[in-house]
Amino acid sequence: MTRPEAQLLIVGAGPAGCLAAVTAASVGMTSLLIDPAPIPGGSLWQIGHLANWPGFSDGPSYARVLGAHLAGLDGHCSYVQAQVTTIEATEDLVRATLADGSSVAGEALIVATGVHTAKSTEVSWITCTEAFPPITGASPVDLGACTVVLGGDRPLGTWLRTHPNADRKLTVCYPERDGYKVEEVRSDERVQLLPVRAVSVTGTGPYTVDILRADGGQDTVEADSVLTNIGTVPTALPGLAVGEDGFCPPAAQHPRVVTAGDLTARDGQRVSTAAGDGADAALTLYSRFRRQAV
Repeated sequence: MTRPEAQLLIVGAGPAGCLAAVTAASVGMTSLLIDPAPIPGGSLWQIGHLANWPGFSDGPSYARVLGAHLAGLDGHCSYVQAQVTTIEATEDLVRATLADGSSVAGEALIVATGVHTAKSTEVSWITCTEAFPPITGASPVDLGACTVVLGGDRPLGTWLRTHPNADRKLTVCYPERDGYKVEEVRSDERVQLLPVRAVSVTGTGPYTVDILRADGGQDTVEADSVLTNIGTVPTALPGLAVGEDGFCPPAAQHPRVVTAGDLTARDGQRVSTAAGDGADAALTLYSRFRRQAV
């Protein structure tokens, strides 16, 4: 019989996974927190401005506090740097297979792998021959005089707040259905918003950006740099139940498995909701199995 390495396996060390480990320790559960990165924090390390988590103005400062807290859990949580390729749940236990072919077993599993940035080559309304870098990693000094941003997702607002003194002008092309996402930046004078039907990018820098506007008109912009801000897609692991939209709702999973954080649904993708979701996932599994040998 396989002996579990911990009561709880947690895949993904972003805010949801970290808070799951902290909460599990608070009720006496041991956990393995598994993530490919050398230190916990996940996407927090890329968030330059944090507005929805009291006490922290940016993601890295919160990630450092989480890492220090995890290190002090008195043996209740072990951090494992590894890539999980598949997960499996049976009547008796759960198993995570790692990229090196080995596996770890637990009594229950939380998957908090979140979402990853969609590539420009994967989006139907964009035609291009290269995958442009996301705006989240861009520095103002790296941008040319004319920069086109493909997509109006919410990281645009975070970038503008992170760099309040950046004087670069951004031409933001976004599909009309995503108009609600750009409301928070509409008053920023550095941004020109263009609802579009389609965009085609050619060249290798400078770039020629041919734009079919939502009203049917056409524009051409010569851009020194092109960035993406086209949203995210869920990072679902093989072995999870996946919905038609690619997300993994907790209610659809095996009883020994709970999904948490941004992986669960498109709505409510915030640090605050992810952290609370991870804590709730740990308590859900504790409540589900505390009256029996898991």
